[in-house]
Amino acid sequence: MARGELFPVVNCVDLATTWRWYARVLSGVVDYRFPERGEPDYLTLRIGAGQVALGRGTAPALYGETPRPATGHAVDLCLYVPDLAAVVEAAADAVVVPPADMPWGERVAYLLDPEGIMLLVIQDADSNESGPS
Repeated sequence: MARGELFPVVNCVDLATTWRWYARVLSGVVDYRFPERGEPDYLTLRIGAGQVALGRGTAPALYGETPRPATGHAVDLCLYVPDLAAVVEAAADAVVVPPADMPWGERVAYLLDPEGIMLLVIQDADSNESGPS
């Protein structure tokens, strides 16, 4: 990870389930893991050109406090993908809003990860999937 790089950290109640979901649905690949062996307490997943971190949010973090749960719907994680239809198919029951064409020319869908984080998934304009012209 480079200095100045911004990435979200998802505080997980069930890190293993959330990790499997990001790997299956978004092809997330482990870039960093702590500890290196056994059950991880923290992972950084590479997804395309970006990354997301997953941490155990149920115990005090390094700063000594348990992360407070977010309330409401304050943040969306946004991700451009080469094949929106494939991501939506892999997400199955996690699709909140099915793919739709937006007036500004993008095709988007909303997914909900196992921790309740909303993901705005956007068809990459450089892909071959049909969408708005």
